[in-house]
Amino acid sequence: MEKIDYLPLGSVVYLHEGNKKLIIIARGLVAKNGDGQIFFDYGGVPYPEGLMDDQMAYFQHDGIKKVVFEGYSDLDDEATVEKINDFAAAHPDIPRGNIKELLGEV
Repeated sequence: MEKIDYLPLGSVVYLHEGNKKLIIIARGLVAKNGDGQIFFDYGGVPYPEGLMDDQMAYFQHDGIKKVVFEGYSDLDDEATVEKINDFAAAHPDIPRGNIKELLGEV
């Protein structure tokens, strides 16, 4: 898997399939899918509302259409991004999630 230059937490983005801004609150997520697992690059919540009803949008880096604001990054963030990329490379058996497939829209 190709390394991803993950956006920092707190970044605000528009997705290709949406017209609502999302703020990134999680990266490198492994979610349950039936008896298996799937990997998502990001988890986000609506901006400016934030987390509502414990619901988070899962999406991939290539699903981002526009970065409105880039969150704070330092050496700790860079180390975390490296760990996420290392985890993804070490676990090719965990497929990358496709939210359209999960929702039956493909």
